[in-house]
Amino acid sequence: MIRTLCLGAALTVFAASPALAQTRSDEVASCMIRNSTEEDVAQMKQLMLLALQDRKDEATSTLAGLMMKAGVSASGNCGVGFSEMTSPMFEAAMRQYGEHLGTIVMERAFTMMELPTQ
Repeated sequence: MIRTLCLGAALTVFAASPALAQTRSDEVASCMIRNSTEEDVAQMKQLMLLALQDRKDEATSTLAGLMMKAGVSASGNCGVGFSEMTSPMFEAAMRQYGEHLGTIVMERAFTMMELPTQ
């Protein structure tokens, strides 16, 4: 789904070296996480709510907006080139980034309900 929503040529920069690609995706994900904002967390929360309500079109639109913002951040802050936007490396970084945002949303929900997060 990420490949469908991202724009660009399908170039796999790190296809020859899976270990190097993993390292690069971890670095990119860490950079994206460092540069995440409260707006990103709010968008993830909205995405989760829409998905749980089976509002597929709206959830897809929210996901596209979140991914676009993440792509701009990765490009501007993390040195991700346009050709990398559709690569497995970036897909892995986006997955880690999304998991991070989802974890924040859930931890805040548990905190609000005064439930332990660990």
